[in-house]
Amino acid sequence: MFSLNRKTHKLYYDDLHLDRCVAKVVKSGTGHVELDATVAYPEGGGQDADNGVILLQNGCEIRFIHARKMYCDHVAISNFPEIQVGGVIEHVVHPDDIAHLSGIQAGDPVEVRIDRLRRSQLSLSHTACHLLLLGVQQIRPDAVEWILGCHIRADAARLDFGVEERISNEEVHEIETIANAFVSRASDVRVYAHAAYADARYWECEGEVIPCGGTHISNTKPIGRMEIRRKSMGAGKERLSCSFSDAIFNTGIFHA
Repeated sequence: MFSLNRKTHKLYYDDLHLDRCVAKVVKSGTGHVELDATVAYPEGGGQDADNGVILLQNGCEIRFIHARKMYCDHVAISNFPEIQVGGVIEHVVHPDDIAHLSGIQAGDPVEVRIDRLRRSQLSLSHTACHLLLLGVQQIRPDAVEWILGCHIRADAARLDFGVEERISNEEVHEIETIANAFVSRASDVRVYAHAAYADARYWECEGEVIPCGGTHISNTKPIGRMEIRRKSMGAGKERLSCSFSDAIFNTGIFHA
C-alpha cells in the first residue's frame, strides 16, 4: 500500500468550532497550496468542501475555492463502507489569485480562515441528512442496504438508493415525520474518533450511530422543520432530498 511520508494536521477534527489557524506552507503547485495544518474541511463523504482565504505575512490574501484530500491510505474497518486515512489536503486557489503563488515558498507562515457561514450551513445539512437516513432505516431498511451516493450542500442534502420497489408518497411522509421528531426533541449530537484511526469518525444521536467523517452541529434543534422529497432516478433508483427553510445557522460558535 502506498503511503506518503507526510500528512496534513486536520485541525477541524481537533475542534469543529475553529474557523482559523496558523500553518506553514509545505509546497505549492499549479493552482493549489499544501499546508502542514488546516481548518478547511476537504470534500469527502458527500460533503462539499470549505472555502476561505490564506493570509500571507505581507498582508496578501489568497482565496481558496475548494479543498481536496490527496494521497490517502485505504484501510478496512468494520462497519465503514470505505475509509481513507492520512494523506494531505490541498487548497485549490481561485483562478484570479494564482499569480500570488509565485510569492510563497516552503516554510512560509500563513493563516487559514474559512467561511464560517458556509461551514455552519454544511454542518447543519450533514446532520439533517443523517436524520433522513434514520427515517429511511425505520421505514425502508431495504433501501439502506443499497446507498448509491449522497451529496451534502450548504442549502440541502440528498441520498440515492437502489431499490426493487419505489418509495411511496406515504413512506416519504413517514420518513419525514421521523426525521422531524428528532428535530423537535432537540437531540444532542456527538462525534468521536475510532480507537485506532483518528480519521475514522462516528456520528451519534439518541443512541443511533453512523460512521461519518463529516462536520456536524451539536444539537438537532437548529435544523428546523425538514421537508423531504422523492425523485425517481430510473428503474430501481430512488432519490430522497431534504431541505430546511427554517434552519438557524449559528456562526457565533466559532473561535480562532
